[in-house]
Amino acid sequence: MISKIQNSVYLTHIALLLSISILTMSFKMRGNGEVVLNAGTNIPLETVSMIQSNLVSVGQTIDFRVKYDVKVEGMTVITAGSIAKGQVMRAQRAKGLGKEGFIEIQIKSVTAVNGQEVFLTGGNVYQEGEEKQTLAILLGVFVCILFLTIKGKNAQVPPGYQVTSSVATTMTIKI
Repeated sequence: MISKIQNSVYLTHIALLLSISILTMSFKMRGNGEVVLNAGTNIPLETVSMIQSNLVSVGQTIDFRVKYDVKVEGMTVITAGSIAKGQVMRAQRAKGLGKEGFIEIQIKSVTAVNGQEVFLTGGNVYQEGEEKQTLAILLGVFVCILFLTIKGKNAQVPPGYQVTSSVATTMTIKI
């Protein structure tokens, strides 16, 4: 029985196919465990919670969440769900005379898988509320002066609002 298998034509073909498949396999070595994260690499982000112009102040830190893994050379350098930090640069609540509120947030940094801080640029968030200035002035002049106290709407950034930021400088990340 064993001699039949050894002399079989199928055995030589199977052995030849296995040899070819093993020889053509690609083995990628990880090297020293460092990858270069280039400046300009896009980082997809989304807001974690509702942000309102009447509830924030200039200088306040705002959290964003990384939406997808960021990979370089097949290795994840920033995992999905990592928290990115932004800072409120300008904010104003809605005012009388129908003046709308606004908010501007600059995205600052995110943490890589090794704990290293990656500085980000671009992808700033700017939102304005609804202005009611025309309504307030018309009603204030023609109906009653108290209508001049009508406020505009505050700016709101909903949770899950998507923004894309970029890596500010090229850096080496140790994996």
